[in-house]
Amino acid sequence: MAPVPASKKFWIFNGSVEQYPSILTNNSVHYGDCTSCHGGEVSVNSRAAAHATGFVATATAETCDGCHSTIVASSAAGLHTNLGGYNTILMQRGFDMTDPESEARFLTQCTKCHTATGTGATAATACGQCHISVPATAGGGLISGHGFNKTPSMDNNCTACHGSRVKDEYYGLNNALLARNKAVFAADSPWGGTFQLVPDVHKTAGLTCMNCHSDVSQSGDEMHGVGHPALDQGDRFDVTTAPQCVDCHGGATDTAFAGISQHTTAHLGAMDCQVCHALPYKNCFSCHTDVTAEGLGFFRINGEDPTLAARKAVDPAAVPDALITFRVGNNPLFGEPGRKPYSVLRHVPVDKDVFQYTGVNLVDGIIPPTDNSPATVDMGSLSTWKYATPHTIARSTPITAACTNCHGADYSMYWLTDPQVDSQGWVPTSSPYLPGEVDANADVTVGAPIGTGPI
Repeated sequence: MAPVPASKKFWIFNGSVEQYPSILTNNSVHYGDCTSCHGGEVSVNSRAAAHATGFVATATAETCDGCHSTIVASSAAGLHTNLGGYNTILMQRGFDMTDPESEARFLTQCTKCHTATGTGATAATACGQCHISVPATAGGGLISGHGFNKTPSMDNNCTACHGSRVKDEYYGLNNALLARNKAVFAADSPWGGTFQLVPDVHKTAGLTCMNCHSDVSQSGDEMHGVGHPALDQGDRFDVTTAPQCVDCHGGATDTAFAGISQHTTAHLGAMDCQVCHALPYKNCFSCHTDVTAEGLGFFRINGEDPTLAARKAVDPAAVPDALITFRVGNNPLFGEPGRKPYSVLRHVPVDKDVFQYTGVNLVDGIIPPTDNSPATVDMGSLSTWKYATPHTIARSTPITAACTNCHGADYSMYWLTDPQVDSQGWVPTSSPYLPGEVDANADVTVGAPIGTGPI
């Protein structure tokens, strides 16, 4: 999404020209003067006087609560707003949210981007981030003047935040990155040579985010926090209103689904649909946060990228790349209701030094090291190759081309057989930042071709 030009970020009404009449007429359910949402004084004629009393630049959900109280209440507990899923996972890795320094680093580094509200804000400011403007974390700017959009824009709202992974995967925009990755792929890699990514089949069919994430009634329940876990008690994969493939596929009348020879009871019971229907997707490694001398947070990612040196020799401005690949393994969520034994895995950018910082700000041990010790809560308590639901869905994929890709020697091209080797050099054995990568992923690694008997 291109940034909104500064000249268009703010609505200007000079008293004689109604640039956005839809919000200034009685035909709009949200009709009212400026003070209805922003406070201040409507009867004065200077900016200073108009903003002198009770003015708020960003209207809060209190304004919406009068008509949308149920949505406002559920949204306040939703993961879009409270970042509870991040809290949960970090605490499972040993991160101490009760430690003031750890909490401060979490607030500085995570909430500024990974909530709809931004650092220091609350649920009260979130509504307009989807229904009026481009999210503040994506640069802000009104989308339809001051018009209210019942359905958020996929480009200006959803993928303005969910862009680097979801949008690029869904739109098929990762081929340039894949081409740079190919320099380190093995000669027999299915993703080398002329292989190219394509948009998700649902994108090709014209579906937007709302077709799956707003349910068939277009209620927006999932987006508004319905079915989300309590704070610190789950993550995005515990959202009960999240879409499932079976919402649309595999019903009693779906004869096309039943006609696929690989849709056997054994296959469908053993693995998530993405195992057969996902193309390669983005994987990230070793994200390290830090602060400037002024205390502003920033991060560095994928510092061990094995392609970087060669690319910098050509372009000194080159930056580290992510890795486009595809790996299946033991489902880390297996054992929870409805979870199947095998799932697609994505490497996430975490290691023991994520929040360490440098120089005078250095604090070691904020996340314990990866050693898989059963005596402590540490990085090894969770894998770094995590359960994934990529937005790269295709009807036919390379893994389905031959049974040996799961049940024979070729399984090592698609399954997680060695967490370090399968990272294609992004996790070198000499790395000081990722010790214990193999131990951390012992439970999700598959050491032999999949058998053909009962699971």
